[in-house]
Amino acid sequence: MLALMREINFIYALAFLALALFACSAESSQGTIGTVVSPEATISTASTPIVEPISVGEVLGSQSSKSQSVIATSTLIPPTIGPTPTRIVSPPTVNPGIPGTTASAVTFPPTNLEGLNSQTHVYGTGADPNVITLGPKQGGRPDWTPYPGKNSMEFELPRGTPILAPIDMEFVGFNNRNAIFRIGPNGERFEPFDDLELCFESTDSDWPGLVICTYHLMSSPLLIGQDINPECTRVDEWPGGVPQAQGHLWSDNSDGVAPETSSSRVCQPLIGLSVGRGQVIGYAGNVGEHSMAPFRFKVPDESENSLVKRGDRNLHWVQPGSFFYWKCFAPDADFSEGILAYPFECEGYELSLEKRDTGFKYSSVH
Repeated sequence: MLALMREINFIYALAFLALALFACSAESSQGTIGTVVSPEATISTASTPIVEPISVGEVLGSQSSKSQSVIATSTLIPPTIGPTPTRIVSPPTVNPGIPGTTASAVTFPPTNLEGLNSQTHVYGTGADPNVITLGPKQGGRPDWTPYPGKNSMEFELPRGTPILAPIDMEFVGFNNRNAIFRIGPNGERFEPFDDLELCFESTDSDWPGLVICTYHLMSSPLLIGQDINPECTRVDEWPGGVPQAQGHLWSDNSDGVAPETSSSRVCQPLIGLSVGRGQVIGYAGNVGEHSMAPFRFKVPDESENSLVKRGDRNLHWVQPGSFFYWKCFAPDADFSEGILAYPFECEGYELSLEKRDTGFKYSSVH
């Protein structure tokens, strides 16, 4: 009997010990089980800041509802348990579309967005997304479809509108393809057919190596002999006979230097001349009834452009309307932080009557 009682007491002791251990376990785990941890609490305050998408429409004004969003990729952070941090929102590294790998010194938005991108109503058709190899794929007027291979965006301007330099730059090449008319692929006649092209390289420290070309111009003060020497005027039908080109030029997928010839010499191009931001470089032209001044830009980047067949493979076509920040020119305006000047008069700025004349010419030492 005594042995039986001892066995029962031992069983009771084990049961009591088990209950005590269970209670302790529940009490010690209550803080973990009962606390709801927010997703943000898994990110340490010392982690990389969270980057939120910012719509291009926020700085393009009235077209915000149709604009594409530029989303910077955030770093994936392994979860770590810690206190809930204050949410940090930093500017995206691409806005509107300047990758940090470009040769540009500018990889962040300007500190002051006032007055920027105010003339989007003048934007025409953007570039074909398939040829854009750096920055945003979309740009220009969203409801206008570009033709295949197009690498520019038009500024919709009346014929004869003075075209201004968007940045400090050097005149490096021209191609005069002006004609009285052109017969299109479907037999339609375009008259007049203005197709003077000018190319420049940036001398601005914010955009080293940037290439700027504008075409469908009717005339330029940088060609002293144009429309003065009868051998440097427009041919009857585009594209004409002997090419009238000189200097560094960029085509769809190549670039090269056209040598000086007797045909180009008669135009007296001021190749090598530096032009400052806001100076007149040409005058908008017409293709039939459509007046405009298209611009195209190539930006140097660490990555290679697989579409380039000949020339600099580190240059990339970009969307002019969404890659850059733009601002109306004024002599006292601040264009720091990579801002480009709209290439036309706006917001009250006016040129002298002399420079509004489509026959205006620079001297070789203007």
